[in-house]
Amino acid sequence: MTKLIVKSLIACLVVLLGTTAAFSQKASVEEVVSGHLASIGAPEARAAIKSRIFQGSVVATIRIGGSGTSKGGAVMSSQGRMSLLGIIFGLQQYTNEKAAYNGRKLSLGELSPGVRTNLGGFFLTHDVIFKEGLIGGALSSAWPFLDLESRNPKLRYAGTKKVNDRQAHVLAYEPKNGSNLEIRIYFDAENFRHLRTEYTQEFPPPPVVNPQAAARQKESRLKFTEDFSDFKVERGLSLPHTYKMQLTFDTPNNPLLQDWVLSLTQFNFNLPLTEQQFDLTGS
Repeated sequence: MTKLIVKSLIACLVVLLGTTAAFSQKASVEEVVSGHLASIGAPEARAAIKSRIFQGSVVATIRIGGSGTSKGGAVMSSQGRMSLLGIIFGLQQYTNEKAAYNGRKLSLGELSPGVRTNLGGFFLTHDVIFKEGLIGGALSSAWPFLDLESRNPKLRYAGTKKVNDRQAHVLAYEPKNGSNLEIRIYFDAENFRHLRTEYTQEFPPPPVVNPQAAARQKESRLKFTEDFSDFKVERGLSLPHTYKMQLTFDTPNNPLLQDWVLSLTQFNFNLPLTEQQFDLTGS
């Protein structure tokens, strides 16, 4: 009996080691990209969708740098390289999060004239996220992996990493014209679904004369993360129905951690959209 137990344990160990080896096996950029496109849907299904309008609810939570939770409605729309993200709370102190890219410029909503949210300020400083079509991942028609030839970014395989208990292939993404953000995109190692995009930027501490003060100096770190889950098929496309954004300012003086969780329930495709609908300035 003891020998049987030992043999069973060894067999289980071999299976586990084999599974781990399969997950950790290096993949080429081409394999990840082709697998990811197939995970979204057949070429015919992808080509048939020209515009997208998704709606649902959102919960925003401030975890560091304040406190509080806000609930509201959310909409995401896209057509070609144009995209829009709108979140409405209807609260006097926190009315909305709005950002739209019309293929040429990014426009943003405001809390009051000249006053933007932390998320809006981040988008304004790093509009490459919209220009590259990265925001919203595969939910957006602007997603660069749908048209890599014209985007022409530098892609590099960066190994594997766990994302919410899922082993994932990691691609480093560098826009053709460069960016001050380090961009990492995570794809499920089993089915190549897009699980996460991470954007990070580090800032060295300001110079000081006092050696003791210099030893206590810490660099600041900015991080924006998009997470995607709850995949379901809509019009032949496998799309996430839960979309989470998280913004982190890891600074010595004004730290911030805030997230927004969108639960998408209404999916509309191929409705007529105009460029003006992706311009929040009204011009």
